[in-house]
Amino acid sequence: MSKGKVYLVGAGPGDTGLITVRGQYLLKNADTILYDHLSSPELLSLAKPSAELISVGKFAGRHTMPQAEINQLLVDKAKQYKMVVRLKGGDCYIFGRGGEEVETCFEQGVPFEVIPGVTSAFAAPCYAGIPPTHRDCTSNVAIVTGHRKKGDNRPIDIPIAGTIVFLMSVSNIENIISSLLAADFPATTPIAAVEHGTCYDQRSITGTLENFLDILEKKPLRTPALFIVGKVVEMKEKLDWFEKKPRILLLGISAERYRELGTIIHRPIISCRPIQNNAPLTNAVKSAGDYDWLIFTSANAIKFFFEALYANGLDSRTLANTKIAAIGKATARSLSNHGLRADICPKTESSTGLLEEFDRIDITGKKLLLPQARIATEQLPTGLTEMGADVTKIDAYKTIEVDPGEIDFDYIDQVLFTSGSSVHAFINKFGKLPENVKAICLGKPTQAIAKENGIDAEIVKV
Repeated sequence: MSKGKVYLVGAGPGDTGLITVRGQYLLKNADTILYDHLSSPELLSLAKPSAELISVGKFAGRHTMPQAEINQLLVDKAKQYKMVVRLKGGDCYIFGRGGEEVETCFEQGVPFEVIPGVTSAFAAPCYAGIPPTHRDCTSNVAIVTGHRKKGDNRPIDIPIAGTIVFLMSVSNIENIISSLLAADFPATTPIAAVEHGTCYDQRSITGTLENFLDILEKKPLRTPALFIVGKVVEMKEKLDWFEKKPRILLLGISAERYRELGTIIHRPIISCRPIQNNAPLTNAVKSAGDYDWLIFTSANAIKFFFEALYANGLDSRTLANTKIAAIGKATARSLSNHGLRADICPKTESSTGLLEEFDRIDITGKKLLLPQARIATEQLPTGLTEMGADVTKIDAYKTIEVDPGEIDFDYIDQVLFTSGSSVHAFINKFGKLPENVKAICLGKPTQAIAKENGIDAEIVKV
């Protein structure tokens, strides 16, 4: 008898922003997640700490777990857990064997739901600037798998369509092209390959049926990749948008506020952690109402400050007579989660911006509480002290270095440093900045630390 339910969730093509709201909800609440090799680590990070994560493989050309075993594992896990998520790349039913998996569930009496995903067949062409249909080119499109069983060299069945998208076809491209030519497609028919569609390291290669194999000899393909055949490929020159955006590696904590700068590759290299037995912070929250100003320079400072406040049986009423400053809009939004509004929030989100705001008022003799990271620049407390304020600095949390995972710097244009700790962690991990990559940073203190480490960085405004 089944205890739970199986949810097939389409993860989308690679860009984590393309998963559905429903799929995201299920990932956050699943008891166990069975995922393919192509599933994004960023999506898996949504899982709750207690969730069981099981890799079922699905590498190109080989599976670490046979399909029949995956099918049965879903059933077995549904007898053990309430919510079982099967995370599949792209869409569950587009050449993903999703139908076979839920068919097994049906046969063994396990309830299931299928949450569609954005298929790479349409997303990758979109991100490459190639619309599968266009009134000036074609009104129909076909999706074909170019994958064959090993040793099967029969011609590919070519459908009648203005645009044909071939999935799982890299190893069979010669057969595909010869099959297209045999089906009377002109040798001048445009064709494009899109590698790692919608991901930061996406690359597009274009040509025609008569010269494409020669082009691929000089530009070997990476998997996964798909092929698009038809006149619509010619639209790429006009409609390409994704590959023109700067690709920015972000090593800090928060990614959303930087999305408009370009394609953000979020690979945290530092993690914020509590300081055990933090007596100074405990004492500070107990006396927080005695301060004239409470200054927050990050959402993390707010998080750890209020955790300590609540842990000591206090709440926001303690701060009734204390004014609050936030370094920027994102920090101010975090403050609003506790029912509080910032009295100061500079337009320039930096220590310099805060100092400019405080310079407009008289803080001589005022008591200021500044909870921050254990390792932080001295620009802000020094500047406030020089204005005559009595500044109390408190280490609210600490940062530790973590592994950011695999990063291909051949497809990175810029690295964004959001703090001095991210600069130090980068140097410790990678040694130096690659010559093809530009450094940008938030604020002069971070810029100064970058320069101390041999990195020339420009300041960027967000």
